[in-house]
Amino acid sequence: MTDKKRFIEIEDNKIAYTVVKTRRKTIGIIVERNGEVRVRAPFRVSENQIFKVVQKKADWILRKVNEAAERSSSSVERKFASGEKLLYLGDEYILETVEKDLAWAEVIKTENTVAVYIPGGMSCEIRKQTIKKALEEWYRKRFSEIVKERVDRYSLRLKVFPRKIAIKDQKTRWGSCSKKGNINLNWRLVMAPVDIIDYVVVHELCHLKVMNHSKDFWNLVMSILPNCNESRKWLKINGDRLINS
Repeated sequence: MTDKKRFIEIEDNKIAYTVVKTRRKTIGIIVERNGEVRVRAPFRVSENQIFKVVQKKADWILRKVNEAAERSSSSVERKFASGEKLLYLGDEYILETVEKDLAWAEVIKTENTVAVYIPGGMSCEIRKQTIKKALEEWYRKRFSEIVKERVDRYSLRLKVFPRKIAIKDQKTRWGSCSKKGNINLNWRLVMAPVDIIDYVVVHELCHLKVMNHSKDFWNLVMSILPNCNESRKWLKINGDRLINS
């Protein structure tokens, strides 16, 4: 696999795109949430053929890149202060920050709040980073527990067993599956409803049987989750809330 960066002029905009050569049969274009453009193409396809496809999709690429820029400009930087809203398994909770005589931060969820107890006497920036780190560690731990249960359940139904499950912090992907049988999952999914987590887990497990997004692949996903298209739409609409939370 080789990565190459190229540029195209679209309506006076110079847009970079990365070419990734793989064993796939067709050329595919993806605009990531952060606006990065990736073109996946077969090894045998020439640079000229790739460029023609990119040119043909120029309007679509520009629209998606602009949408990503708008999302980035409209996102509000979180202060990690009391009163802010947090997402957990699709529900909103109120963040409470409490100074206490502790050696390290603790996170406790109640019916309506997520309380972060932190040592006192810290500067504003250190306090913010301490709360942020404590919340991420808490989210990751909860997500690992949930994922283990969901992977075990759906692995048995699909009769596939991943070699390794890794919890990652990915800004542009919810999950991925390697040919070696390793699955990566984005810990921010813990903010989404359980059925959305199920969708991503099943999606990646199905790649252990079908390593592409062909009709056979989607039929396999739908055999396990008939409402998977609704989950896909949910992620497209609400994904930025998870990334920016």
